[in-house]
Amino acid sequence: MVIAMNSDELSKLLNDYFEAYQNTTKTMMDLVAWPLSQNKLSFEQFLILRRIATTDEVTLNDIAIQRQVTRSAISRQVKSLLMQHYVFQVPDPRDRRRLYLHLTERGQQVERIVDQAITQHFDHWVNQLGAPQIDQVLKMMGTFSQQVTDLGEPQSHPVLH
Repeated sequence: MVIAMNSDELSKLLNDYFEAYQNTTKTMMDLVAWPLSQNKLSFEQFLILRRIATTDEVTLNDIAIQRQVTRSAISRQVKSLLMQHYVFQVPDPRDRRRLYLHLTERGQQVERIVDQAITQHFDHWVNQLGAPQIDQVLKMMGTFSQQVTDLGEPQSHPVLH
């Protein structure tokens, strides 16, 4: 049973959420910021490189579906990766409109360097906090994320002036 909150309690809870979100996001971004900046990558671009490195025959559309973003959002990121010579595209021989993404040698090297730097930093966290605690937090975050997703969008949004 969910208990209704008064406006002061709701406001405090919302402020606590904002604070936790900001602190967690900053901590997580600190984990990846340096290796990404050294290789002129955004976090989204690194996730794309990582997906290409770990998946055979991946397309731009596959990544958009997996990341739950628009195809055009991924297309912009892939265009940048193409310009940096980190990825290249190969047409599917059965359907030449379908383009598979692959890492260039440079893309493989950058993905590996960034992944190793992030893994080393994350390993330090695991050694200090313990894998069970990190696993518990990740499961709780996953559950919370799924529950919020299941709620859907509010029926009405306030009009901002």
